[in-house]
Amino acid sequence: MVIYIDILLIENFIVNLFLLLITLKVLRYKYYKTIYIAAILGSLYTLVLFMNNKILASLPFKLIVVLLMLIVSTRSFKILRIVKSSITFMIMSFTLCGFTFAFSIMENYYSIFEGVKIENYSIKYLLISVMMLYIFIVRVSDYVRDRALVNNFIYDIEIINDKKSIFIKGLLDTGNALREPVSNLPCIIIESDFLNSFNIKSSDEFLIPYSTIGEEGNLKGFKTKEVRIRGEDKEWKDVEVIICKCKNKLSKENEFNALLSRGVI
Repeated sequence: MVIYIDILLIENFIVNLFLLLITLKVLRYKYYKTIYIAAILGSLYTLVLFMNNKILASLPFKLIVVLLMLIVSTRSFKILRIVKSSITFMIMSFTLCGFTFAFSIMENYYSIFEGVKIENYSIKYLLISVMMLYIFIVRVSDYVRDRALVNNFIYDIEIINDKKSIFIKGLLDTGNALREPVSNLPCIIIESDFLNSFNIKSSDEFLIPYSTIGEEGNLKGFKTKEVRIRGEDKEWKDVEVIICKCKNKLSKENEFNALLSRGVI
């Protein structure tokens, strides 16, 4: 029997990814892109079959691999969560093995005295295709749901100052409560490149103290004549805010260029 290592690894990668997604979806646990690394780890473990090593092929070592796969997928080290997800993963694995064995008996000769010998298993690729379709649907649905969630918090922003205006998109940061301490006005953080056309006098600038995990400092801000925002209702709303400059890029995909504190809405 000829075994192609590359095909074996790809097939096991698909099966592992399918089982991981099913497990974490059932438990409603959050998973990350590292789930692909976990699936690769499980796929590489199949190479143990060719090493004839009893220790690596033992049940305790298999359980360790399962634990590592789930830790990598969820980035969680909570013992109860890991144990629960590991048990669910093994139940899903046994269920899938039962289904595949049942299908294999349908295509191969089976005898109570001679056992079963699998020589033909054409339905394997149908099962793998179903797994790939499920993986694709899950990823697309997750992407669409995430995009819809982000879009709900995206606002149009128009800033007018001395006959100059800019039009950008901003993300409502519900965890951001940044305010100018004297006027108590909420702040909008905008990438500094969009504010280069504004001539701001130093006497009109504000210093807004901020504090994040592991970092403290002051942001330079200014108050402009007119700021309007527009959300899903498509109606413009005048707001009184302090505009703060930010040197960093706020969105890698350039989906928004400003952050609104929750006091703006």
